[in-house]
Formats: sequence, C-alpha cells, structure tokens
Amino acid sequence: MIQLKNIEKVYRTATIETVALNKVNLSVEKGEFVSIMGPSG
Repeated sequence: MIQLKNIEKVYRTATIETVALNKVNLSVEKGEFVSIMGPSG
C-alpha cells in the first residue's frame, strides 16, 4: 500500500500563487491502478 497524507503543492511566480494541492490524502492498495489528472491534463 502507498499512502499520502496532507500533501500540499503551491506554484509561485513573482506575482501569482496557485494552490495545486491542499491537504490531499490518497491511499493506493496493491494491484490498483490510479491516474490523477487536472485541467492541464
């Protein structure tokens, strides 16, 4: 099993801050296939 807990990711430029992930939790069991996609693919 793979577990991710409270994952956060923020992209920053000189003027903009974009939150991509905010306290995301994910569990993947053995044998599962998982795909995570967003607006940019």
